[in-house]
Amino acid sequence: MKIDKLSPGWLPSRIRQIQSPGKWALDLSEFNCAFRASGGFDPGAVALVGIERACGSTICGIPLEDDMILAIPAGTSVTATVQPGFIYAVAVVPTAIWTEIQGVALEAIIELFSDRPAAVRLASNDARSIRSQMKSIADHLGRVASDSDLPDQPPGAFMDYLGAVVDAFAREVRRGTGTTCSMGRHLRQASAAEDFIRSHIQEEIPIIRLCKEIGVSRRQLEYAFRTTFSVTPLEFIRALRLNEARRLLITARANGLSVTTIAMDVGANHLGRFAANYRLFFGESPKETLERAARS
Repeated sequence: MKIDKLSPGWLPSRIRQIQSPGKWALDLSEFNCAFRASGGFDPGAVALVGIERACGSTICGIPLEDDMILAIPAGTSVTATVQPGFIYAVAVVPTAIWTEIQGVALEAIIELFSDRPAAVRLASNDARSIRSQMKSIADHLGRVASDSDLPDQPPGAFMDYLGAVVDAFAREVRRGTGTTCSMGRHLRQASAAEDFIRSHIQEEIPIIRLCKEIGVSRRQLEYAFRTTFSVTPLEFIRALRLNEARRLLITARANGLSVTTIAMDVGANHLGRFAANYRLFFGESPKETLERAARS
């Protein structure tokens, strides 16, 4: 999974992970910075993402809402834009187990999202009940994991939780509240611009050039970036340059690169401004990242 930070985090993010290696997992997280993530999902597992607080975030092109459940099939190419304040709980389960649980609840759901992400917004009572159940399971399994290895097969409480998710999902599908991952025009424009920026990161990229490449006006481009990433195109370009610089700095000594060389390689023309923005984003100077990487 490739992650690019889009804004500084003024509060620490919290990530709690419980997993049986290669089998199943629980992940409860609260993020307090904006970032863009992309990568391929496990070809043998399904992810069920319970959204507590969406804050304008998107996953797989789906605009998220509070109290939503998102199902991500095995092997999906995942892209996500996460905004500060985003809180979710995700259960990862082998596809065979998820298919079996679905079949008991409602066979039609299998066809609904067997090959593409899909989401429903749950009734508030269902959402609160499912979140409470997930957190109780996480507390219990966290205590178990501190004393011994977790079992390969999901425990009964975890299976009951998955059953509750399926039941809630099924109720909302019957009501016609499901969504699919069809991307809107603004999301397509922003994604096309992102691809161009990444492939030309070493070059100067004036906004007028980006508009011509994507075939939109400056106003349209600004709106597409605001609605998709909650930053302007210029802020997005700066963020990608800083993230790529950090990746290079972490391996710089092995490749014989200096801070100045790396700044130039990512298209940063003003070294002082580059260093100041880098510290704002990552809480340390480029030189400190370089030195820390050399010691590890």
